[in-house]
Amino acid sequence: MPDNPKPNNAAAPKPKRRKLDIWNKIAVCILTLFLVGCISVFFILVNIINDPEGMRFSQDGLSTLSNSRIFDGAGNLIFEFGDEIREDVTYEQIPQSLVDAFLSIEDSRFFDHNGFDLPRFMAAGIANLRSGGFAQGGSTLTMQMIDNAFTKNQEEKLTNEGKYNKLTQLKLKIQEIYLALIAEQSINKEDIFDFYVNRIWFGSGQNTRGVQKAAKYFFNKDVSELNLGEAAFLAGAINAPYNNNPLNNIDNGSEVDFLKAATERRNTTLRLMLQHGYITEEEYELAKNARLEFALQTNLTVKVDPNAAFIQQTIEECKTLTGQDPSIIPMDIYTSLNQDVQKQADEICNGNIVPFPNEAFDVGFAVIDNASGEIIAVGPGRNYHTNSERDNSKDARQPGSSMKPLLAYAPTFDILGWATTHTVQDVPKDYFTTGSNLQNSDRRYQGNMSLQDALGVSKNTTAAAAMIDLVKDTGLDYWKEYCRKLGYREDVANDFVEQYAIGGANMFASPIEQASAYTIFGNKGQHVDAHRIRKVVRRSDQAEFASNAQTNELISEQAAFMMSTLLEKVVTGGYNNYNQILASSYPVYAKSGTSDWADDGLQYGIPLGVVKDEWSCAYTSQFSVSVWSGYTSKYQQQGYYIDIAQLNMATAFHISHYLLDYCQQYGNYHAIERPDGVSDYRGGYIKTEFVNRGDTSSAPVYDPSTACAANGGTWDDEAGLCITKQEENTDENACVGSGGTWDGGACSCPEGYELNGNACVAAEEEKPDEDKDNEQAAIDECVNNGGTYANGVCIYDTVDDPSQGGDNQGGNPGGDVNQGGDNQGGNGNGNANGNGGNNGNPDVPAGLVFPRFKGFFNLFSWL
Repeated sequence: MPDNPKPNNAAAPKPKRRKLDIWNKIAVCILTLFLVGCISVFFILVNIINDPEGMRFSQDGLSTLSNSRIFDGAGNLIFEFGDEIREDVTYEQIPQSLVDAFLSIEDSRFFDHNGFDLPRFMAAGIANLRSGGFAQGGSTLTMQMIDNAFTKNQEEKLTNEGKYNKLTQLKLKIQEIYLALIAEQSINKEDIFDFYVNRIWFGSGQNTRGVQKAAKYFFNKDVSELNLGEAAFLAGAINAPYNNNPLNNIDNGSEVDFLKAATERRNTTLRLMLQHGYITEEEYELAKNARLEFALQTNLTVKVDPNAAFIQQTIEECKTLTGQDPSIIPMDIYTSLNQDVQKQADEICNGNIVPFPNEAFDVGFAVIDNASGEIIAVGPGRNYHTNSERDNSKDARQPGSSMKPLLAYAPTFDILGWATTHTVQDVPKDYFTTGSNLQNSDRRYQGNMSLQDALGVSKNTTAAAAMIDLVKDTGLDYWKEYCRKLGYREDVANDFVEQYAIGGANMFASPIEQASAYTIFGNKGQHVDAHRIRKVVRRSDQAEFASNAQTNELISEQAAFMMSTLLEKVVTGGYNNYNQILASSYPVYAKSGTSDWADDGLQYGIPLGVVKDEWSCAYTSQFSVSVWSGYTSKYQQQGYYIDIAQLNMATAFHISHYLLDYCQQYGNYHAIERPDGVSDYRGGYIKTEFVNRGDTSSAPVYDPSTACAANGGTWDDEAGLCITKQEENTDENACVGSGGTWDGGACSCPEGYELNGNACVAAEEEKPDEDKDNEQAAIDECVNNGGTYANGVCIYDTVDDPSQGGDNQGGNPGGDVNQGGDNQGGNGNGNANGNGGNNGNPDVPAGLVFPRFKGFFNLFSWL
């Protein structure tokens, strides 16, 4: 039988589909991820490269056709970079040994790569991953050229904006690589090398740059005359220019051996030159064993420019403002510098105007225009011209009681509704919860007293109480922002605590910052950021950068006026403190401040609690001045501190007085004007908005006789004095106050000091006969003119010159001295009052003053 036919509608068999095995699936996934990753990376890189806020390559940025110039406030040219800091050389002038040295230690494949050396960069990346940082850069010379011209300025800009972190570091590195590749397409290798070595710093003094300046600085040679060892030294020095400068061993108190570091770095460069085949074994041994110190030029002559510190500060400010380095990018920089005042500042630092206690004693100061915030002059210190690494006008130290008007008192008129006649309570209390009561400098508590008196004699307790009340009313964040707007550094502002009101805890300020803060009182409560630059014009394209100084209102115009009325009384109110030195024919407003060593100085042989820093902050209607005086760390570690004799010289206050006097020709000095919104109140002032309510937070009216009795004293109506048991401790206070040790009725002085009465004074070294004759002549001249010769200074009991204390001074005044210590959460602060005018004590030993303030007898209130 035939087979049955298949039905016509039967379905055809389906073809079998090939299944992917597991390895193919993995391969597809990997390929997909790789492609997605590549595309993602591509878009990320494009985004980074095209970042509108990122760096852009421009040959104008590498131009050497013109130099940057700096102008003073009157438009006069004061500094031109090319003449001062750079002397360019061409590639043909550079010896081959120097080229080989740079290639060996910086970029051995420089002439082979296209601006980016991938193998070297990957090796550096692996090293960074292991270390968790970016210590290894793997940068080529081309990338370093880009870094010098563009990246460093961008880093500084981001840092100042608080945006610099690991992520931005990575972005900048990517942009730097991209710009290096672009540069290699635009510039030949020789020009890149030439640009690089002409602009880097070799540690070659002040602001000098470039290999030619370095050759002259270190060896007094033209770059073409350098031998192998000298070339290797210069190439090796650039990774740490300051630390590798062997000349830093000269007149340097540091324990670092700069010559040893420089020699080791030179030898490292020589070893790499040998390794890369640039030199023979014999050349290596000869150069390595040569004594570097024998080749150095050690008879350096320093060209002293009175404007040097201001210029250096201007350069740094310009980098921040423009994001570019004016030593590389040609610019015209217009500043606020007053050359006449700056010249006086330089003369002060040189010791030609105000005498210093000794050669180690140092100062730092600044003068600022209240209304504009412009810095017109700075005093960087006595050693700036020989060590520009230290600028005392910028160095931060604890400002002590000079913080009280800024933080504790002025804001109370706006926030708490205080009147200038407000009564405060000076009582024992653990204000800062440290476990012990906050102490005043005179170790006494006077109960109820006027705000004016509390400020005049610088009570710690009243300032602490006011600050605590202010913080309770506003919260801590308010004061962090307040400090930030007042011009203090970010870290200082962020660490704000109530102890700042007396200059304690982490409250640190520089003279520039402190002068800037005080401008609010002379500028209607407004603070303009301290700055030196008015505008910058980039010479290549005439692009203009205006000053970005911000203006903030810290206190009201009314509060600024009210605070000024009290600070004027600090000078003229008869408190016999050092501020009275500032009394002049024009209105002056001032506050002093000190910090002490507590027990921190014991490791250096410094007695417990003696004075560490002395400040004078003063202003007129036009200018503010802040002066720090004391010793830098180099001398502190040798046991230097401010003793009573040095304190009584009141160096900072005489500098403030001189500067304000000199600046009078540039301003129309007048009393701070009373604004609308201020009402008369009980013999003082109050903001009109609070007049109906009244000063309800004020304590009972201050009665000196009641306060005297509360302290166990007897009030003498006729003399206006509070007689207390402290009179019995005069000898002990004199001893301890001058750094001595009181034991069993006798005073013992530390090494290097001798007993003068019951006080310790610096022991005088035996002088040659010639010096004795000169000193005797000075003594005779002083005595013949009616003066008293003590501690190398002639003091006149009655003088007409306000800088010498006024007609009623009768001797050197006391001062405001910090007595915080650890139990105050940082350096606290108090007041040492001078022995005043016709009430002077003729039995006081030379160099000592028995303090007295407004009706109260306080012996040695600096204690």
